[in-house]
This record gives sequence, structure tokens and C-alpha cells, in this order.
Amino acid sequence: MPSTVIPLPDFAILESNSQGREFLCIRHPSVSARISLTGAHLVSCQPTGQADLLWFSPEDEELPDTALRGGIPICWPWFGNDRPDAPAHGIARTARWELRSVEQRSDHVRIIMVLPEEIIARVLPDESWAVQVTFELCQELKVSLTSCNTGTIAQPLSQALHTYLPVLDIDRVELSGLMGVRFFDKLTGEDQSGKDEALKADGELDRIYHGYTGPVTLYCPGMPDRIITREGSSSLVVWNPGHEKSKTLSQFPADGYRRMICVEAANAGQDKRLLAPGEVHTLATRLRREKALHDV
Repeated sequence: MPSTVIPLPDFAILESNSQGREFLCIRHPSVSARISLTGAHLVSCQPTGQADLLWFSPEDEELPDTALRGGIPICWPWFGNDRPDAPAHGIARTARWELRSVEQRSDHVRIIMVLPEEIIARVLPDESWAVQVTFELCQELKVSLTSCNTGTIAQPLSQALHTYLPVLDIDRVELSGLMGVRFFDKLTGEDQSGKDEALKADGELDRIYHGYTGPVTLYCPGMPDRIITREGSSSLVVWNPGHEKSKTLSQFPADGYRRMICVEAANAGQDKRLLAPGEVHTLATRLRREKALHDV
């Protein structure tokens, strides 16, 4: 039986898969979506009459209490390996979140989930946080992650909304908007000057672009352009494992790297935050499609 019980509208239902993992499933006239209660993880978001906005690995078995491969994992309250001897990407991806509300707002569905404070206190006994994620789903999607320092001392925060986007062929993808923007290359460990051309995936990519708050556009022939905008973020992570790295990833098909790219709103690298007691910070990402197909 579902462990989270709140009144749900007719377009929402709690379901468990064959492995016992629980999901909130949205079947609204404007959008269908699926969110795992573990991790508050948006697995899919499909506007009516369109393809899914997100990529999810066909080899992920969606086992309980695991991090999923695809969709939008929430990396919180640290990104990557920012804290030595701690799990990569923080505690949020495998924690059980509570569903607080599901409602229709104008032409979109709005969902709010919170990370229980007792979980935070158990896993991070020296820290005190209140954390909420809000999903706004319709023809476009917006995810907002809000953190409040409820403690008495300043607390560090680095995070990302680790968004997996579908592409038809990674070799033909271009990401525009980052021309001239400096980035930290995690593969070489070097900070590099921005390039004067659109970003193309040439093998493995793992970069943190910094000092930039503007939009980026994902081009892929045969697909509508995708425009990604952010709030509360001056760092942007771009990731694709490439052929060799993909062989080492769990729950990832051999050719999966050809079908996805991650473009992530983040507070990472130089954009890490230090929240004073009582301070609130919201990190948000918005994804929308252009109607016309991009053909080059």
C-alpha cells in the first residue's frame, strides 16, 4: 500500500512497479508524467501529442532505494564529490520524499514534495535544512528546488538538477549560448577559456560553465529545438559519458550515450553557496520546445 496518503485529484494516482518502487503518475489532458517518491525524481514528462521531454535509460530496472539513470535526478546538498568520504551527489537521490500537494493551476499541473527533516537530521546530524521541490508540468516543464538553512550557523550548499535530454544522434548535436563562457573541464582538471563556436559533443564531455545566467539552446536535426533557462544559478553542467565511459555505467545501454545529453542547472564549482541562518535559496530549471524542427 502507498505510504504517502494525501487527497489526489482524478488525474493523479500512486502506483508501485513490479519491484515495489512507488511513483506518482499524472494523466492530465495536457501532460502525462511519472515521479518516483524515492528521490523526488521526475522520470518522464510528456506533453499531450508530443514526445517525452526527458531521456530515461531503457535498462534501468527502477529498483527501490536506488538512484535512477535518466529523467531529472536531484543532486543535493552537494554536487559530485564535493564532500570527501560521502556518497556522490548528496543524499536526496535515494531518500524518500513526502508528497504534499498535487493540483491543477491554470493550464499546468503543480506538484510539491518535501524531504523530511528527520531524514536530514539522521543522515546529516550537524546540519539543519528545510527542502522542497516544486514541479510545474504542461507543454513545458519547470523544476524548482528550494533550500532553507534552519540552523544557527552558515551551511554550505552545492547542487544540480541533473537533466537528461533526448537526442537522435549525439554526433549531430549543438548547444548554443555558451560562446565565450569560461568552463572547468572535469576531465582535465583545468579551467579553460570559452570557445567562439557552439558546443559539439566530441567524445566524453564533463564541464561546469560558470559566470553565465542566460539561456542555452539544444539543436538536433530532426527534433524541435530545446531551450533551457535557469534561476538561482550561474553555473551550468554539460555531461555526456562518451563511448568508453558509458561501458562503465550501471543501468546504461551500450549506445545510450548517442541518445542523450545532460544540461544541468547547478550551483557548482565557483557557484557553490554558503547560506546564512534563515537564508533561502531556490535553484530552478525550465525546459521548453520550439515548435519547428531544426534541420541543418
